[in-house]
Amino acid sequence: MTIPLRERLRLVLGKTLTEDEVLGRFQFGELLGTGATCKVYAALDATTNAKVAIKVFDKAKLIELRQSIAVRAHKELAVHRVCRRLRKIISEIEILRAIDHPNIIKFFGAYETSHRICIVFEHVKGADLLDYLTKKGRLCEAKATFVFQQIFSAVRYCHERNIYHRDLKLENVLVRSDLHVKVIDFGLAERRHGLLDTVCGTPLYSSPEVLFSDSQFECSGRFQGAPADVWSVGVMLFALLTGCAPFDDSTFETLRYDVSRNRITYPAHISDAAKGLLKTMLTFDPQVRPSITDILDYKWLNPEDVLTAREYTAIDTSPVNAFVRITHQKHIQSHEGSDKTICSSASSDELAI
Repeated sequence: MTIPLRERLRLVLGKTLTEDEVLGRFQFGELLGTGATCKVYAALDATTNAKVAIKVFDKAKLIELRQSIAVRAHKELAVHRVCRRLRKIISEIEILRAIDHPNIIKFFGAYETSHRICIVFEHVKGADLLDYLTKKGRLCEAKATFVFQQIFSAVRYCHERNIYHRDLKLENVLVRSDLHVKVIDFGLAERRHGLLDTVCGTPLYSSPEVLFSDSQFECSGRFQGAPADVWSVGVMLFALLTGCAPFDDSTFETLRYDVSRNRITYPAHISDAAKGLLKTMLTFDPQVRPSITDILDYKWLNPEDVLTAREYTAIDTSPVNAFVRITHQKHIQSHEGSDKTICSSASSDELAI
């Protein structure tokens, strides 16, 4: 029997709090980030005196989203899209409750009020990897290895539990000054066996099977989650080593053209071992691309004196950087301007929030 969304939400959130109870426990501070339907704040948890981060979903915004869609399209489509958003919130909470890893953001709890849904995480002092690279420049290989090993460990942990992040990118990895990192934002993650049947993520980091899901693959829109994550981590590794992106993403079509022809220029300063790992992770065919377990065998992951080499202080100015400077990315969008995701049916009764 299918459980209505309202009931699923209650099951993952537990007790409903009043607005006063939430505001009494959490002292909201700096706005850390914002999305289409949520905002992330720094806050102080009065019960533990610990600094936390809180992702806040405004129910009114979800309803406004439904109404705005209904103006442009029919009511049923509006219901589908908002139900999809609620399912993703529920899925994110369920996944976060099931995982515990030193390089994954720690989940502290989730709460609901009459107006909001709040997900509470540990607060990480630092920046995301994109901001870090923009300010500091590319990393030497020893430090890039140190950062990559941590991301790799987090992704391996998830894959062993059939969890696929599906939006791995520099912006979704927080880094402290000592280069210890935490993978964040499981809002698009899936936990399942077999093929995935939704297309989502950020274009620059998206694998070929995602970018070309509408044209070149026999199982259009259906693909394995693990190889797609491996590709994304490969793009991130390239950025760590070069301070730039492997492909020109000035337009979506330009990006697809570069990816389809595997047009990657490797700067001379990258070692042969690093190039070998990058080339295999950025293999076009997902059936040939290595799994996270396969990557364990690459010697580049185990260099001597991991933190002895110096860090570069400026982004390289070689031609490879001229057209691929990394910027904050938007998610893949369909021609209608909505998230390009396959929707399952949902009734308006499920939407009552």
